[in-house]
Amino acid sequence: MKFSTFSTQKLFTLATLLLFVTAPQFSLARTAEEWRSRTIYQLITDRFAQAPGQENPKLCSDNRNEAEIRRYCGGTFSGIINKLDYIKNLGLDAIWISPVVKQMDNLTSIGVGWHGYWAQDIYQINPHFGTADDLKKLVKAAHDKDIWVMVDVVANHMGPQEKLPPRTDQYVKAYSPFNKTEHYHVFCLITNYDDQGNVEYCSIGSADDPLPDLDTENPAVISELNNWISWLTREFDFDGIRIDTARHIRQNFWDEFTRSSGVFSIGEILSDNSGYVASYQSHMDSTLGYPLYTKLIRLYTNPNANMYELRDVINNDRNAFKDTRILGNFIDSHDQERFAHKTQDKVLFRNALTLVLLMDGIPIIYQGVEQDFTGAPTGNDPFNREALWPSSYSQTTPTYQFIANINALRKVVSPSFYTSLSIEAWIDEHIYAFIKEKVLIITSNYGGNNPNRDLVIQGNGVWPTGEVLVNILKCDEKITIDGSLNVPVKIDGEPKVLYPEKSLKGSRICGL
Repeated sequence: MKFSTFSTQKLFTLATLLLFVTAPQFSLARTAEEWRSRTIYQLITDRFAQAPGQENPKLCSDNRNEAEIRRYCGGTFSGIINKLDYIKNLGLDAIWISPVVKQMDNLTSIGVGWHGYWAQDIYQINPHFGTADDLKKLVKAAHDKDIWVMVDVVANHMGPQEKLPPRTDQYVKAYSPFNKTEHYHVFCLITNYDDQGNVEYCSIGSADDPLPDLDTENPAVISELNNWISWLTREFDFDGIRIDTARHIRQNFWDEFTRSSGVFSIGEILSDNSGYVASYQSHMDSTLGYPLYTKLIRLYTNPNANMYELRDVINNDRNAFKDTRILGNFIDSHDQERFAHKTQDKVLFRNALTLVLLMDGIPIIYQGVEQDFTGAPTGNDPFNREALWPSSYSQTTPTYQFIANINALRKVVSPSFYTSLSIEAWIDEHIYAFIKEKVLIITSNYGGNNPNRDLVIQGNGVWPTGEVLVNILKCDEKITIDGSLNVPVKIDGEPKVLYPEKSLKGSRICGL
């Protein structure tokens, strides 16, 4: 569906909104409360899976070929459908897909818009990925497997055009529906990220490839974006939206935008300042947990870092955010250097993953983490956006199985696991342990250097005398709670996830 003018779209939206007033709401309009228990797999449509029967496994399989990987690699909506069991078997029950709208197809010095963040027409679906019907089939197929679908959306800017002066009639005519110069801010590039006005008004991108910045103070632009997001989520039955470049638009813009979406919203605010990021949670349901992410990268890639810093950021987040239990936790994303590129120590990697999967919040696993992708040679964009097919979608790699095991536990814990806050159980320079519901999670940054430490963690009455806890990551490790109600453990550098053995009966975890 496409609309050529604002007036036509407004008429459509008025009629649609009147219909929604009298009609039952969509059953799949998922709320923040419902999202608490989900675990998200972030995928890039163009890089996840090619269409069945049309696979070209050699395309974009050489990550050193930068010219090739800056163009389309052939991933499609039907390809995702074909590999949903790969995600399901990993224990994940939500996917975050890259933006679906039609992109500028012109070649720039940094490639084309295969990633989805360079829109040309927000009411058309990117034909490189398939049709609108293909997208609807993807969402239905995912729902049939109890996998929710979050779509990445961009309201801040449109796609770049090289060798044309921005904000001119010739320039803006390429876009729909924003095809007038007054739909855009007067052109300037961001020069100071500490100046919020500069961040919100000016354009991201480079001097050669600026991304034209929508005038989100213009009432016509505001109305159109609100109409569009309402149409997008309802037309395709999306369960949530991830908001790109949220800090680049004034905060109160997001109030009506997120209400119009009718679904759970989580925004990207790239900053390690808890107070700054948290201020956006008054205007959307949640944000990506960048303050925690920044600290995790420092602590779990550097054995000399002090784990007391983890306590600090957890406390800072709890003091700043309205609700940390719905923040998006991650150690890898398409925008950041691959964790496995920062360190090749798999033990550190497993410790960080354990915390992401079990700490308060909604875990996000970025495609390729489960296959130990490093994003070589630099670890950063575009090399951290690898095609997944060279992995052959193996479900037997140690990291795939590691993630699946922890996600299996997430399925059997009490619902209070998702609504409670973790309780610190132990902290020193190298170890951070916490209790959440009846799970004891122990992480450290020793890495592959086995410290051979004996530790006694206070149980605080969480488990009764005689309770047997089993480490689901090493099933032959069991601990019996003694009369002092403490938990004696041996620290060997590997993470530990201890849970009552009797509560695992019938779960198949550890063969129980």
